[in-house]
Formats: sequence, structure tokens, C-alpha cells
Amino acid sequence: MTNTLLELSYSRMVEKVSDYAIFLTDRSGVIQTWNPAAEVMKGFSKDEAIGQHLSILYTDEDKRRNHPKHNLEDAASQGTFQESAWRKRKDGSLFWALVELIAIRNDSGELEGFCKVTRDLTNLKQLQDNLAAEKERAELILGAIADGVISVDEAGAVEYVNRQAQCLTGWSQEDAKGLRIEQVFDAVQPDWPGAGDDGPARTETGGTPSHTMLRLRTREGVQHLIEIREAEIPGREGQPGGSVIVFHDVSERQRMEGALRDADRRKDEFLAMLAHELRNPLAPVSAAAELLALGKLEAGPAKKASQVIIRQVKHMTALVDDLLDVSRVSRGQITLNMAPLDMKLVVNAAIEQVQPLIESRQHMLTLKLAPLKAYVKGDEKRLIQVIANLLNNAAKYTPPEGTISLEMSVADGNVCIIVVDNGIGIDPAIQEVVFELFEQVRLTSDRAIGGLGIGLALVRSLIHLHHGTVTCHSEGLGRGSRFIACIPSLAPDEAVPERRSVDRLVELPVANRDLSILVVDDNVDAAEMLQFFLSTMGHHVSLAHTASQALEMAQSSAPDVCILDIGLPDSSGYDLATNIRKVSSVQPALIALTGLGTMRDRNLATEVGFDHYFVKPADLDMLSEVLATVSSHNVRR
Repeated sequence: MTNTLLELSYSRMVEKVSDYAIFLTDRSGVIQTWNPAAEVMKGFSKDEAIGQHLSILYTDEDKRRNHPKHNLEDAASQGTFQESAWRKRKDGSLFWALVELIAIRNDSGELEGFCKVTRDLTNLKQLQDNLAAEKERAELILGAIADGVISVDEAGAVEYVNRQAQCLTGWSQEDAKGLRIEQVFDAVQPDWPGAGDDGPARTETGGTPSHTMLRLRTREGVQHLIEIREAEIPGREGQPGGSVIVFHDVSERQRMEGALRDADRRKDEFLAMLAHELRNPLAPVSAAAELLALGKLEAGPAKKASQVIIRQVKHMTALVDDLLDVSRVSRGQITLNMAPLDMKLVVNAAIEQVQPLIESRQHMLTLKLAPLKAYVKGDEKRLIQVIANLLNNAAKYTPPEGTISLEMSVADGNVCIIVVDNGIGIDPAIQEVVFELFEQVRLTSDRAIGGLGIGLALVRSLIHLHHGTVTCHSEGLGRGSRFIACIPSLAPDEAVPERRSVDRLVELPVANRDLSILVVDDNVDAAEMLQFFLSTMGHHVSLAHTASQALEMAQSSAPDVCILDIGLPDSSGYDLATNIRKVSSVQPALIALTGLGTMRDRNLATEVGFDHYFVKPADLDMLSEVLATVSSHNVRR
């Protein structure tokens, strides 16, 4: 083929090509030729383009940077210059171009000019930008989620590690990329005998586990219990395209589930213990009541049977009071009556409460009080309760004829109470949980003393409310226990408590006149026993078992006192109190007697006009005191 034919063929090819703008320039960059594809792509006709400098095709920014000149210089020095960049059409619009500028030299190597080839890749650029934006968006989403995500290519090499996966594995994206997945994701089956009884959770999907429990070792060797899900990424023509691993740390969830199981176990144990503790006093109460019902007992045996009932009812009341205290503390409903106190007097009062138990078990109690002043600011009743509970606990778990010591120290701004016993001791493994609610160290079959396992929980809560600390220590089973409760001592500039004796029980006042009393309770037995007690004191007592009956009696007989149950079958005691206030010609003293003891119930009772509030079973001595003052409250209309 001759040179002329070759040139003609090449010229026709350039004219016919439709995807590439091709033109020639001289050595300075002035356009010499212009093919039809260039006219379509750039918007300049052949006549408009030829004779113009190729810089007319560059953006204004590129021209300011003298980019056209630099492109020509690079092509001249290197033989060719390539780039992808924005180019400008005649109408000013931009398109993304793949450009190659080729230097043309003669046989002597002298530069004759340049050939420029341009392809419009705007659509491809837009697609790439969209893909990049989607990738960035996906990475932002994957980086924000709480699960770890690792993508792996078909060869098993890591492609991507999100932020959470980096935290859980200890591998950064930069360090992990390209490594084998086994190096980055070092996971093994957990040691389930030590982790629990459930075994690894697993579901089957097409024969492949979709999620599994594994133990992941981080780059630093730290272990996490994780739940993992793995899915294949489809490749081309059905071939594997890699996989994605999604996982999250379930260590805290496992710990919480274990704690819930433990709490459920302790709840069941507590309910069984509560049933035991309530049945114990019910047995002698039932037996004594049946003996009294026979009506054949002489005065001595009848009194003994009555004393049995009184003691056991007080025991049951104490159990219920402890439960209510725990409930109030846990809900933050205990209000402390803070005042300066002499802790030596508080200790004496607590010992007085526990003395009967200590004597019944023939324990030797030794007392050592600090010679220094032991003043604190606290709630006297609650601090007596704390010390009494510690002594009760020591007596409960110390065999008969054992020794218990109580020591008080004053140092470092604290007053500390130390209770030591030589009892059954505490296993070191469970010393951390002895202050938990419903925990009871049952290492002996001796259940004579009993207990609900809430005494020490109350101690800790009450001490914390006094901004103090309480700890326990035991060398092990059979080696006794040591409990230390400390609260801040009174600041030097605070008022010193008066030297006084802790309140003692005194003789109850006698009613200054016989009263007309209406007792309203749907529990017939409870109403009749209260009637019997009040009648014995000399009062005139009427009974009603419904609200409607009580309202009629209050209107017709004008009682001095109405003792109302709250949970009546046909109305509430609150509504009954309001109605009695409306219909009575004499305003009686209203006393609530109910099993409801929350602060909300007490406040509601005050709002509807009750003068006094008692929680069942009522302290009959306190009820007698209230009745002795009633006459001054009655007001005639």
C-alpha cells in the first residue's frame, strides 16, 4: 500500500470515527484539523475551530493555571500526555474527558505539531461519582452501626473493616486490608461449660449456621463473647464473590442474663423461705387459738396461750415491716430524721432489742466502746435498726454458747461499729453478695432462728443513706465473721447531742372517758378481735362490715371514733370517711386501719380527713394512746 493510500485510509477513519474527537495542531497548539466527532462533542464547527488555539477547549480555571501550555510542554518532552479532566464546550457547558496529547515528529526528530484525541466520559464519570457517593454513604452507615462488619473477597482476604469491628478485633482498616480473614477475625468456640449451660445459640439456614456464638480474641489477646452472622456475596455468573461477617459483643448481655437468672433463683428461694417463715408462727398461733376456742382453759393456761399468739404475731409483724422497709429503701421513699446523736446510747438501745435472742442462745456478748466522744448526725431509729440487724445476724449464725463482740471506734472522721462472732463463717466466694437482697447464707440445717435474708441488705442501704460504708470479712467456713459499719462523725462546729437516755417503753395512758367506737372491717374475725380488745378497755364498740352499713350507723348513733378499713367490698374507706364527715352531727375522730402502708396511701388518707393512720396489724398500745386523746378532738356542729 502506498503512502498516499495509507494517508487517505487514515484520514477516512478519523472522519468516520464517532466516539473520539481527533484533531491536529501545530507546534504552538493552533488547531489545524477537526473531525466530525469533535464538532459533535465540543460544539465548534470545523471552520470555527481551525485556526483557534486549543486552549478554547479548557475551563477558565485551567487557563488561569496555564494548563494548556503545560500540557503541550509535557507531551513534547515525554512524547505523550494523558489526563482525565473537565473540558468546556462552545456553549460553556462542561464534560468529563479522557484526553491524550501526542507529539508528532519528523524523521529527523524535529517537532512538527500535536495530535489530540478526546473521549467524552461524562456518563462514566457520573456513574463513578454515584458509586463513590454510595460507597461513602454505606461506609458512614456501617461505621455508625453498633455491629462489627468485615467484608472478605473471594480469596479470603479482608476488604473492609468498619469502626466497631476495628474496636472489637483491635485491627485498623489500614492494617487489616489484604490480610487473611483468620488473622484478623480470630474466633473460636467458647468454653461453654464455664460460660453457661445453654451452649452456643445456632439456627440452621440451608445447612449453614446463620448465627453462632463464638469467642473472639483481639489483636491484643483480649477475649469477647460475640454473636456472628455470615452471608455470601454473589459473584459473577454464579461464582462466589466473597462474604460479609456481621458480629456484635454479647458479653454484657450474657452477664445480664446470668444476673437475671440469679435474681430469679434468689426470688424463688426467698419465696420458699418466706412461706417457711410465715408458717412457723402460724402453727403455734393456730394451736393456741383452737385451745382458747374450746373455752375449757383455766386462767393460767389461757394467759399462756394468749402470750404465744401475741409473740408470734409480733414476729410476723416484724417480718412484714422488714419487707416494707426494703421496698421503701429501694424506691427512695425512706425519709431520715437527721439529728445529732450519741452513738453510745444508740448502741445500748440496739443491744436492749437483741438481748432476748442473745440470752436464748446463751451467747457471751462483750462490749468495748471508744473512750472518745462518738457523736454522729443520723436517724436514731434507723441506726438502732442497723446495729440490731448486725447483732441479730451474728446471733443467728453463731452456735449456742458462742461469743459475739461489739466494738466502737472513733478515728479519721468516722464512727465505726465492729461486730465479730465465732460462728459458722462465710465462704470467701460469696462474701461479695451477702449484702444483696434476699441473700441468706444457708450453711447450717438449724432453721430455728429463721430469717428472710433482707437484714444485711437493709443495713447496707441505711448506712449508705447516712453516707457511710459497711463491709464484711471472714477467713472461711467455721472461722466466724467480722462486719464493720462506719458513718461520718459529727463535725466539730455542729451541735452536740443532749446527754439523755434513749426512749424507753412507758405505761400506756388510759382513756379519759368511755368512747363510742364504730369499727368497720370486712374481715369479720379481725373486726371482732378488735371489738373484744376495745370493749375490754371499757369502750362501747359497734361493728359494721360494709361501707353502706357503716354510713347508716354513723348517722344514727354519732360515734366518737370511727376505725375504718380502706379496702371494703362496696366502697373504699377513703370515700366512706368523706361521707361520714358529711352526714355526722358529731365529727368523730377518724382512724384508718389498713394493710396499705405506702406514703401515697397515707397522704390520701390525710387529704380525705383521717386523723390517724395505722397499718395492720395495729400496735394496740399506740392505738390505746390515740384513743386516750380523742375527746379533745370531737366538735359539735
